Amino acid sequence: MKNIVFLLIAAILTSSCSSNRLIHQYKNPDTGFFESNKLFIIGLEGNLKIRQKFEKELSKAFDEEHVRSVKSIDFFEDSFTKEKKSIEELNEIEKTLLKTGFDAILITKIIGSEKRYYTSRMLHEYMTSNQTFEDYYFGNQYKYLKQKGKPEDYTIHIIETSLYCICPDKERELLWRGEIEIKDTKSNSKNISNFIDVLFENLKENELLLINE
Repeated sequence: MKNIVFLLIAAILTSSCSSNRLIHQYKNPDTGFFESNKLFIIGLEGNLKIRQKFEKELSKAFDEEHVRSVKSIDFFEDSFTKEKKSIEELNEIEKTLLKTGFDAILITKIIGSEKRYYTSRMLHEYMTSNQTFEDYYFGNQYKYLKQKGKPEDYTIHIIETSLYCICPDKERELLWRGEIEIKDTKSNSKNISNFIDVLFENLKENELLLINE
């Protein structure tokens, strides 16, 4: 029993060591090493200031890795990410990008957010599963206080990123898609930086856009 408890504690602590991580990914089996000559970056974010900051920081990070990139905020008008596009319009956009030398599109969006609790509380609730009345009350009073307006411990944002090839002989072929969890630090700059770190690590591992040093 002690071994089981120890293994559970180790698993919980290990899983909580990094709140910023890749949780799901898909790589097209036909995709080997892929290096873009000109990457088009799209941040699907309704808040214009956040979108500008995100695309700027991501483009800067790619430039530092010697990957030529262009922000959608500089290429299209603001309505590009606010208005729904038909297939015909997307085809025209793709033709425009091809004519100007783009061969890949990187699209990023937040697909969800959820509240999380710190490990110590999860561990406490497990360790007191056979608890006295005092332990039970102590372990559950947080749930009552939460209903009174007590804030959650922290928020996790789930961010989806898709890499498409727009090569002349292929029609917006999906090369890779990943879902990344980022812990909200209350700082947009820090959140973006943490996202870029995880994204780049996995792009390198998959031999996409970036080269391992």
